[in-house]
Amino acid sequence: MRNLDTLTRLRSKRWPRRSLLACAATLSLAPVAAALAQPPAPAGAPPTLFSAPLADAPGKNLVVVELEFAPNAKAPSTPEQHPPGHRHPGSVYVYVTDGAVRLGVEGQPAQVVKAGGSFFEAVGAHHIISENASATEPARAIAVMIVPDGAPLVTRDEAK
Repeated sequence: MRNLDTLTRLRSKRWPRRSLLACAATLSLAPVAAALAQPPAPAGAPPTLFSAPLADAPGKNLVVVELEFAPNAKAPSTPEQHPPGHRHPGSVYVYVTDGAVRLGVEGQPAQVVKAGGSFFEAVGAHHIISENASATEPARAIAVMIVPDGAPLVTRDEAK
């Protein structure tokens, strides 16, 4: 809406049509350029699909990452036997797009989430199980995260 107001004001000044179109194109692409200007993810981090500041929650950002899970030929992890876990600085919503993923937060039973299903991690939850539920088929998901300014997307546990 703000871009439209600006365009209306520019038109009232009798600018040439070509200049107005160039200004409108620049204004409409500004949010895209800001999102693309995010710093690159660290090596080994999942690819960021989208990132934007949340105007209604100053100091917080909405970040969407793509998660890929290779087939898992090992025995399923349990709350007692699992690789090192991790925590996120904000809430996380995971939506499984392909396959099935086994996910678990400390103190809760692990659950298998199939394509079309979702999983929620509260702020600071200790995520201890995150693996493909299949030994033969890959799985994919997206994670929608609320991340405070300057915070890492994930803090991994020390290896035992």
